[in-house]
Amino acid sequence: MSAARCRFYDGKTSERRDASIAITTDGSVVVAVDGIESRRVHSLSEVRIPSRIADTPRHVLLPDGAVCEVRDNRALDAMRARAEKGPAPAGRRFERLLHQLDSSWRGAAAALAVTAAILYSFTRWGAPLVAGVVVAATPPQVEAVIGKNLLTLMNQLDFVEPSRLESNRRNELLAAFTEMTEDAGVADTDLLFYSGRRLGANAFALPGGTVIITDELVRLAEHDEEIVAVLAHEVGHVAGRHVMRRLAQTSSMLVVWTAFTGDVSVAALSILGPDQLLAMSYSRDFERAADRFAFDYLDRAGISPKRLGDILERLERSSGTASMPVWSSSHPGAEERARNAAEAEAGTRAASGDRQ
Repeated sequence: MSAARCRFYDGKTSERRDASIAITTDGSVVVAVDGIESRRVHSLSEVRIPSRIADTPRHVLLPDGAVCEVRDNRALDAMRARAEKGPAPAGRRFERLLHQLDSSWRGAAAALAVTAAILYSFTRWGAPLVAGVVVAATPPQVEAVIGKNLLTLMNQLDFVEPSRLESNRRNELLAAFTEMTEDAGVADTDLLFYSGRRLGANAFALPGGTVIITDELVRLAEHDEEIVAVLAHEVGHVAGRHVMRRLAQTSSMLVVWTAFTGDVSVAALSILGPDQLLAMSYSRDFERAADRFAFDYLDRAGISPKRLGDILERLERSSGTASMPVWSSSHPGAEERARNAAEAEAGTRAASGDRQ
């Protein structure tokens, strides 16, 4: 009876012992541990032999929890084939095909290409679809809790601090914001004022319908209509639930990468890798959608859409991000957005002329 050498672990201690494993023609798995006269005998149907991956050692799991680490994959496969007799099961034939592919550089290259295609396809089409389903199934109360936790974290990390704007100034902007949200049909939205600290001049929406604006952005504006335009853009994010969609997309990408790589630390590189560059395009699409939302509101309010373009260009210059390539940014360039604002204003004028 031929046998293959292995390393034996009893499943109860960390001790490793040399042993041999054999599979008889009658379907028995016999394990003989060096220095122990008695042998372990199990039915082949009770023993779990994992699929072969190139020439890496396989850990044969015995029914009592013991493990045999076998390095001679050829001998192990030959013994099992003799014991099973007849044609190999379909699953086994598939395993052999995978091993053949894995053992050649052509097969490995093909597998890599297929994996890359799957990851690209999921990021391009699957992640947005999954995000839409997840967001639709997420109750507003849950989204509000997520937004509240994010705001708490920002405070703990000292990203923001209490606003220093005068109360009258805050009330003026809050009144304009309330009028806007009621007009847009998203009245269940809050506006909070903070001093930006690390964030500087900024405005952003949190999950659950909270919009943050910093003192620095208020001071950067040369006209209140510019602030209204920025707030309208952020309300567009709230209406579209863009922040939750982005979180859902990123999470689904991490899950898929983990499934393919088997290592969450490697999968986390997807957040910084080529897939993230593609995901950035979706973020830019969200920004364009929020811009269109703002243009529509500004048109109804009798405010020039160019107000949004003006403050965005000023904000880009003050932040020093004007030279950043668009493909690496989560936002379209201010020049593009200003051009879109000018086109929106031209469209409004044309429509007014047609009505007259």
